Amino acid sequence: MPLPDPSPRVPFNDTSRVFLAHEGRLRDAIQDALQGGRWLFGTHTERFSREFADFCGTQYCLPVANGTDALELALRALIAPNDGQIREVITVANAGGYTTTACRLVGAVPVYADINESDQLVNSESLLRCLGPDVAAVTVTHLYGGVVDVVRIRDQMQALGFGHIPIIEDCSQAHGARLVDRRVGSMGDLGVFSFYPTKNLGAMGDAGAIVTSNGSLFEKLRATSQYGWARKYHVQLPYGRNSRMDEVQAAVLSSLLPYLDEYNTIRRGFYERYTSCVGGGLRPLVYSRGEQVAHLAVLRAEDRGGFVRFMAEQGVATDMHYPVLDCDQEGWRNLPMRLDPESNLEISRRAVTEIVSIPCFPLLEDAELTHICSALESWEKR
Repeated sequence: MPLPDPSPRVPFNDTSRVFLAHEGRLRDAIQDALQGGRWLFGTHTERFSREFADFCGTQYCLPVANGTDALELALRALIAPNDGQIREVITVANAGGYTTTACRLVGAVPVYADINESDQLVNSESLLRCLGPDVAAVTVTHLYGGVVDVVRIRDQMQALGFGHIPIIEDCSQAHGARLVDRRVGSMGDLGVFSFYPTKNLGAMGDAGAIVTSNGSLFEKLRATSQYGWARKYHVQLPYGRNSRMDEVQAAVLSSLLPYLDEYNTIRRGFYERYTSCVGGGLRPLVYSRGEQVAHLAVLRAEDRGGFVRFMAEQGVATDMHYPVLDCDQEGWRNLPMRLDPESNLEISRRAVTEIVSIPCFPLLEDAELTHICSALESWEKR
């Protein structure tokens, strides 16, 4: 009989631990949602809408089916479709392709700004260089749990005469993060969220939301998410579609929302531990300005292939977020797009060859965290 492997095996994430940690609370919430019999547009969805709007510091929250739908609906609310004009949306190329997907769905042209070396968030000077007469919206992504200074970017756009261009915050990796006293999602015209199970606030399936304090935008979003109806079976807005959160996911999210700040604090603690373990050929991404929430712990490895193999040998799972820039994706690279002409995405292109993510979910066990740190230190000493 072979001897058991004494080394721990650390998963990149394990969502089953969320259920086990909150089993009673979640079972009760799910059972209540199911017994209610109204599995869409019920009391749990209404409750989560109120709670999450309050949490973000906005007036309204529209629950939808997933984060990509949230992005698409946000763009549809802001961009006049099929009017014969070019509509551009400024974004970044290193954030997984989600904004680009939404742009393609609504017929907008993505414009890629470069990023900062230190935090991998959009570089404001690059963003400003991308502004032009065809830009209909700016999407800023709070990547890896970092925080883009949306307030500063809005002021800079205003000073250049582009203050009329709306800003969408993609908060899907930054639930609960703050800039001074404001939560992400409350600084732009719209904030979009994914509640994919591995997010800081995750559902048990797909779910998403859009938050705003603009009442007219909210009404347009709500109608567009329900076929464009003004009332049942009466279409008022074109290009509506069907996107809604179900009662079970809303019940799960309401049950877990009270733990979000606590879990974000735990994530930050893990990130700080990792920061103390690395140097030389590895360097963690520097904290962004504001209260980041460490959705991912992302390192820069000069020898990424060697590091990934080493960590696998140590029993630690890794991942890459993300391995291909949007502008270089095979399915998109022949479609209309525009890049910051001055940088040509120099920093984005360099970073995409080095980034690697290590486990940072809040229910990591102490022994697993110690093992990850030991592996990082061993890599540094090799």
